[in-house]
Amino acid sequence: MAKLPILRITALTLILGFTFACATGDGSRRKKKEEFTREGNTITVIGEAPIYNGDIANAKQRAIKDAKVNAVRKVVGEEISNKSQASDGESLGSSLLSKTDAFVKSYDIVAEDQGKIDTQPILKLTVRCTIEESKLSTAVEGLLADVGNPRIVVLVPSKVGGAPVAPLSNGNIAEAEVIKGLKKAGNKIVDPGTASKTVKPSGLNADVVNSLDAGAAILIQAQSSGAEVLVVGSVETEDQTPVTAIGGKQLDRPLFNTAATGPYKVILLWGDGKVVASGNGDARGADITQKVSREKALAGWAEDVTKKVNKQLKEEWFNLTENNTIILKFTGLDADESTKFKDDLAELTAAKDINVRTSNVSGSEWEVTYPGKDALFMDELVYKKDRGFTFLATKKMNVKSAARGVVTLEFTPNK
Repeated sequence: MAKLPILRITALTLILGFTFACATGDGSRRKKKEEFTREGNTITVIGEAPIYNGDIANAKQRAIKDAKVNAVRKVVGEEISNKSQASDGESLGSSLLSKTDAFVKSYDIVAEDQGKIDTQPILKLTVRCTIEESKLSTAVEGLLADVGNPRIVVLVPSKVGGAPVAPLSNGNIAEAEVIKGLKKAGNKIVDPGTASKTVKPSGLNADVVNSLDAGAAILIQAQSSGAEVLVVGSVETEDQTPVTAIGGKQLDRPLFNTAATGPYKVILLWGDGKVVASGNGDARGADITQKVSREKALAGWAEDVTKKVNKQLKEEWFNLTENNTIILKFTGLDADESTKFKDDLAELTAAKDINVRTSNVSGSEWEVTYPGKDALFMDELVYKKDRGFTFLATKKMNVKSAARGVVTLEFTPNK
């Protein structure tokens, strides 16, 4: 009998511990570390879904889908981390979650339980999934090829011997050489003929290159061409005094030489249009004809710029794709609901950081750091919107659009 009070205290402690562990809506929450185990190509994970109007069957189907997504995310994360320099393979692999059914060969429900988030009943399943490893491995390799080598538009207005040469035009030696150098390094280039259908670079010169910012129309045009990065520069040749003698020995004919100089920028065509690299290229060319000396100088400038651009992209591209800035705009949440939604994004999605610019029921704007483009963020919100979000008890979330780094949502009352 003396042991009874201790047993009661222990039981009370467990109940309180469970209560605090299941509580949500508090600003200190972190991303959940979902339980999982792996043996070969079999992975056991948790899947959850809200129960609406007592419909257990519907909730079970959504919880199974959630479990499959969690299983694929774990395996994709390991594959990406093993095959690349990406520090967060799970987040970077989120773009493959839409193909979940293709990667899960079979599944078994191991355990089933129910709980609540605030007042919303939740179904929790433990599911054992068997993964199609070869299919998933091939998809990861394709993803890394896409992510590691961005699609690039190159624009280089030139002035050669005082005569202007327009971007995306035949005979633009500097632009063609930059494109050749970037392709050689493995980057995917939007063909100038394709780019010219959407990009209208009239008036582009060295001064404009130096002052380009996120609001520039040409960035929107470049993005419309399907590019993820804009490499833009401007180069001008300057003829130098011909060399007639070397080491005191007179040359049979004068040696023409030319200088080529000009600025360049590398601009990310996501979110706010971040400038990820900038600088100046400089080169010299010499030949027995002035025309060829100018061409050599232009090729040297392009080689100088391409080396710098490649180095910057290779060093930073995975970081850029893992930490993209997306502008999230939404209406329909009051201050308390917005705070809970912010916590939910941090816990339930791949969002890494959320900076509140403005927040009120008529219109909020947040800056979200996310490992992918706006369309991927929208896809994840669509996948996750029925799982665990605290607004579920009173509101529905409608994803309105995702374009040019901006995702727009609308929250409306449940009927």
